[in-house]
Amino acid sequence: MTASLFVIGIRVGWIGPDVLPGDDGFARAHDVAHAVAKPVVDGLEASLCGQLVRATAAQDWTSDRAAARCEECARLAG
Repeated sequence: MTASLFVIGIRVGWIGPDVLPGDDGFARAHDVAHAVAKPVVDGLEASLCGQLVRATAAQDWTSDRAAARCEECARLAG
């Protein structure tokens, strides 16, 4: 098994009444997953496409997620 060089990040800036404690952002249909280059410290990071995202080191880019992926990040990260 090959380790990925990227983790998944979710765009920040959607703070609102639909945000619940522990919500990872994938529940909302308009969110897309962005790729963030490793190494990553849990928190705010810049994605490959330039979006400010909330990234978690444990969420590998190659993991199977139901959320759509950013086209530019997918192109750059593979």
